Amino acid sequence: MPRIGIVGRIVAGRDLGSYVKVERMPGDPTAFYVFVGRDRAFRTDAGDYWVEDLPSVEEFFRESGWEVVWETD
Repeated sequence: MPRIGIVGRIVAGRDLGSYVKVERMPGDPTAFYVFVGRDRAFRTDAGDYWVEDLPSVEEFFRESGWEVVWETD
């Protein structure tokens, strides 16, 4: 299950070794950005994806084959 607002390291699937972070966009209806980059600050080889809703974020992760280790606070 993707975590919102937490940085994670992709340990399996496409983009192996990269970092990922899902952020909720303001507004109604709620949408999300999925940030992916080679460093945890998302400055190197970074990009973002707009995703319509939380079920679509979950599908995005499944299609990418991502296994993510989420950082703790």
